[in-house]
Order: sequence, then structure tokens, then C-alpha cells
Amino acid sequence: MHLHSNRCSVPTNIATALAAGVLLVALSGCSSKPKVSEDTGTQQAPKTKDAAADHFDGGTYCAQTFMQGSSPAHPLHFSYQVIESDPSQKSKDYEADLSGDTLDLVHADKWLATDEDRKFFEESSRFTDPKIVKRAISNGMAEETITNHATRSDEVSWMGIVTSISQGGTPWGLFVLKPAVSQVGEENVNGFDTVKYAVDTTKENVMEKSADALRGLKDYNITGTAWVLKGAKCVLQYDITDQQTGKDGTSRTTRYEGSVTQK
Repeated sequence: MHLHSNRCSVPTNIATALAAGVLLVALSGCSSKPKVSEDTGTQQAPKTKDAAADHFDGGTYCAQTFMQGSSPAHPLHFSYQVIESDPSQKSKDYEADLSGDTLDLVHADKWLATDEDRKFFEESSRFTDPKIVKRAISNGMAEETITNHATRSDEVSWMGIVTSISQGGTPWGLFVLKPAVSQVGEENVNGFDTVKYAVDTTKENVMEKSADALRGLKDYNITGTAWVLKGAKCVLQYDITDQQTGKDGTSRTTRYEGSVTQK
């Protein structure tokens, strides 16, 4: 059996005058990669879309940015709500004021009371300060209101309020799932220059949604609007709804509302 090499070779019986030219062509054929014809039907990779245009950091909120920065030129008011359709889950309301080096927060929770709640509320009333903590049960609903005051020099108390608002009162956890987002345009909100975004997963199929979010669920949808502060790129204002459908067909809706205003 004869093995034939697939290397390119140059004929030696060609006239000397043509040898150099033939050699260049032959060597070029050896080193050049074949070009794919445009009409071969071969699929080309889609062009990558500019991700920055339709993306914002849904985990960074202006409450955290402003509170951890230098003292604002004007006092600011933060209003964040988490509203649950399931009464057994806690609906939350955060109202905070930032002025110079002082920070005040009123945090109110409301949920369907249990026997354990009734027992705890009764026992805790003997040692809690009503100026700081108020607990009551009315029409079967448990209500708890906590008032906090902090100065910038007290880093522990200050960061406690910042963490409470930025993690407890915002939809940051939803954006770990990277829901579909599109840029709408620019808009001035409460005197702040922002970029407006629409959030909508309703056109995504189950395969496009995060497998983690579907753990224990049949489906979910995240919809709404967010306004991102220019420069700082934190979420200044938002109205986001998270609708979940369980495998048993039951549904639950959580609505997140937040805004920052100058006083």
C-alpha cells in the first residue's frame, strides 16, 4: 500500500521563468484557510447585542448608595413597600428620612396572625419600649412597627438600617434570576435624571427562565418598571410585580414599590 501525502508540492519540470510564480501560488494554497461561501447555507453565529443597553444592576438601590455616601445636600425621603397577596406572608412598609448625618426609619410589617404570634405579642409587651416597638393584632392580622434612629458616627446602627431597607424592602432577589429587561428611554423623576427600563418575562418560555426560580413552581413572571439614576446607576424608583404559580395551580403575587424624593 502506498501512502500519499496531502502536502502541496511544486512541479519541477516547469520552466524556470514560471517557477517562482507557481511556487508562491502553491505555498499560498497550503497556508490559507478555506473561505466559507455565503450561499452554502451554513448558519453564522448571531451578532451579539449590546448587553449594556438593556441591562441594569437590579441589586443596587439608591437608598444604599445615598446612605453610604456623603451627606446629601438636601434631605431625602425613601419609601419602599412589599405587598403580598398571600396574607400569611409579611407585607412590609419602609419609610426612611436621611438628613445630614441622621437617619430615621419606620418599618411596619403586617401578616395573618398565628397562635404563636398572639403568645409572643402578649409576652413581649412586658419588656418592649412602645416608643421603639409596637405590636398589635387586629381583625386577625398581626401588625408590628419598629422605629429606628441612627447617626453616621454609630456605624453599627447606621448599617443596620441600610441593610434592612436595601435587602428587606427591595426586589433585589428577583434580579438574581436575570429577568428580560429593555430600555425605554430617559426620564426625570422627582428632580433626578434617570434611564427608564421595562421588565417583562411573560414572553420567555420555561427553558429561558432560571431553573432555580422554578424549583417548586410551575411558572413565574416578573413584570414592571424601574428607573435607574444616571451616573450612580442605582435603582431610584421601581414598580415590580412577581407572580408565581405553584405546581398545584395556586398563585401568589408580590408587588414591590419604591421611590426616593427630595424633601
